[in-house]
Amino acid sequence: MIRFSRRRERLNAEGGGWELSFADMMTLILCFFILVVSVSEVDDSHYETVARSLGEAMSAPPPEGEATMPDEVRVRLRTLRQIHADLARRVGPANAVVELSRRDDAVAVNLHGAVLFDSGSAELTPLALRALENVAPVLVGIPYRVTVEGHTDDNPIRSQEFPSNWELSAARASAVARYLIDKGFPKDKLQVKGLADTRPVAPNRDAQGRAIEANQMRNRRIVILVAPAAGERNAPAR
Repeated sequence: MIRFSRRRERLNAEGGGWELSFADMMTLILCFFILVVSVSEVDDSHYETVARSLGEAMSAPPPEGEATMPDEVRVRLRTLRQIHADLARRVGPANAVVELSRRDDAVAVNLHGAVLFDSGSAELTPLALRALENVAPVLVGIPYRVTVEGHTDDNPIRSQEFPSNWELSAARASAVARYLIDKGFPKDKLQVKGLADTRPVAPNRDAQGRAIEANQMRNRRIVILVAPAAGERNAPAR
C-alpha cells in the first residue's frame, strides 16, 4: 500500500496522475456491468423470438409456401417479382394509363384502351406510345413469353375495316405487338389474342340494359401478360 501510494505521488509529480484516475474509472465501469449481468434474468422465450425475427430479417426468406416449391418454380416466381418491380419503377406509382397486377405465375400490364386508341381505331395514340416507351425496355429483356390481349366494350362496331369487335380487338392487340417487335422483342415469343367483349372487368350495362360508360371505358383495354410457357426453363431476367 505504501509502495502504491509512493507510485501515485511520483506519477502525480510527473504529470501522469490522469492515467491512474482513468484506469480506476474503467475498472469501476467493468465491475458495474459484471454486477448487472450477474443479477439479471434472461427471458428465454423473448430471446428466441427476437433472435428469430432478426434471423428472418437478415436472411430475407421467400414468401409463405415458396420454400417448399421446386427450385425451378421458386426461381421463376422470384424472376417475375423482379420484372414486376422493374415495371413499377418505370411506370411510377400513379399512372392513369398503365396499371400493373400479379396473377398466378404471371405479371399483367393493363393499358387502358380509352386513351390508347381513338374510337373505332386500331392506331396507337401519342399517349399510348409514351406509355409503351416506359414498358417496352423491361419487356424486351425478359426470358418469358408475352401474350398481348385486346379487349373491347359491348358496343357493336360494323365498319369496312372492322366487321365486329373481334377484328377490332385483334387489330389493337396486333398494334401493340408490332410496337414491341420494333423495339426488339423476339416475335417467336409473342402471341396476340383478340377477345372482343368476352372478358369484361366490370358490367357494361345496368339491370335495365343502359350503358355504364365508366365501366365500358375500363373494359376497353390492352393486357400484356408475361408468363413462362409450360415446361419452359427460365433464366434470370436481364
